[in-house]
Amino acid sequence: MTEPVSPYGRSFLVEPQARPGAAACKVADPPLGDGLLGDLDKYFDPAHARVEFDRLFARTWLCAGRASDLAKAGDWLRFDIGAESVIVSRQPDGALRAYYNVCHHRGARLVTDDFGHGQRFVCGFHSWTWNLDGSLHRITDRETFDSGTICDNPPLSRVHVDEWGGFVFISMHDDPPPLTAFLDVLPAQLDAYRMQDMVVIADLSVEWEVNWKTALDAFMEGYHIHRRHPEGLGWIDDYHLQHDLFANGHSRMILPVAVKSPRLNDQDSLNDELRAMLSEVGLDPAAFEGRAREVRAAIQRRKPEWARSVGMDYGRYSPSQLTDDWNYFVFPNLTFNLHAEGMLVMRFRPHPRDVERCYYDVMVLAHRVADPHYRLPRYMGAPDVDLSGEVPRPPRARLRHGDASLGMVLDQDAEFVPRVQQGMRSRGFKGIRLSRQERRVRAFYEEYDRYLRDERS
Repeated sequence: MTEPVSPYGRSFLVEPQARPGAAACKVADPPLGDGLLGDLDKYFDPAHARVEFDRLFARTWLCAGRASDLAKAGDWLRFDIGAESVIVSRQPDGALRAYYNVCHHRGARLVTDDFGHGQRFVCGFHSWTWNLDGSLHRITDRETFDSGTICDNPPLSRVHVDEWGGFVFISMHDDPPPLTAFLDVLPAQLDAYRMQDMVVIADLSVEWEVNWKTALDAFMEGYHIHRRHPEGLGWIDDYHLQHDLFANGHSRMILPVAVKSPRLNDQDSLNDELRAMLSEVGLDPAAFEGRAREVRAAIQRRKPEWARSVGMDYGRYSPSQLTDDWNYFVFPNLTFNLHAEGMLVMRFRPHPRDVERCYYDVMVLAHRVADPHYRLPRYMGAPDVDLSGEVPRPPRARLRHGDASLGMVLDQDAEFVPRVQQGMRSRGFKGIRLSRQERRVRAFYEEYDRYLRDERS
């Protein structure tokens, strides 16, 4: 392995000829600060975590789950964030409603399962009951209460809710901006992926012994690929990434796939992964021996025709979307790794009691494909499932760190991230130093600090 010879002073483009306004078009970089990120209390201090929840999580739009889990009237899902819990339910008219998951009698949680179905929510303590629309249905032994205690017939406390791309978002803010306004350019840029049509094929929630931001930071840059994921250097350009910073804290990095890292001396010969990528779309690897630099472009040309042969339409994708990993960050705690075939969704949630623990949620989604022999590309590392029919939604698996493998790449990150949390506690550590390859991390903290300074309404 060698050091890349290209200077890093320019902006790298995955589609140099993209027209202005196209999804792949590079966005002009906004000014960012410099110097060390020295406020480390945000990773360790319980008092800081309380302010963080009130000024950040309680004021933004948060991804609560998939709309497909609320397909029928009466379906509901539970979403926990820090010490709060929210129920999202599908109404008879097709609308969504969301409520704090709390009984107005003594404060008990109304539901404890991840998903459910029913026309009413019944408290398991004293059987107070609410209708699906949040109105009060029954107070057990109502005659034993003073009228002044219950005269308001308390409905469930409402939470704002909306949908985009097949995802359900909630906001605990009293008056949040419309979800589409908060998302800014993301809906238009991601329209080609038709995320609303994807189905869930894996769903995990893992408790990690790190602050949620320590975990998130690891997935906001590609700088660590060469060290933590060296097997990827043979088919990912980990150096020439396109970085784009959007309004409201959102951002993306696009990783060129089916091309070798410039860190490798051998840029010409094929390896097993490149051969597999060629074979998966019906191209003969033998025709590309010694021509590894041409693989990415060849796959981009071939993939629309190959997709038609298995019953898919890839005409909506740009060349880069046909091969590359479009990695989006939806502020404040959600990432998408998008591919033409499907996506990896990761969400980072603070622990309700311990600032140095978090929940790392991983969901894999994929498009249905009519051909029963079709499988997702090997490089995605996704579960090997038949996507030709109605895919049964897997139950959510709840794990502790190390209980089970999440796949090689995620295991490599999971093994190392706790060392970062531990090292930041050292008296010898003076603050985080970020390169231009980590500009999304800096942009995140600049927006994060605006919320923490109470500059965002």
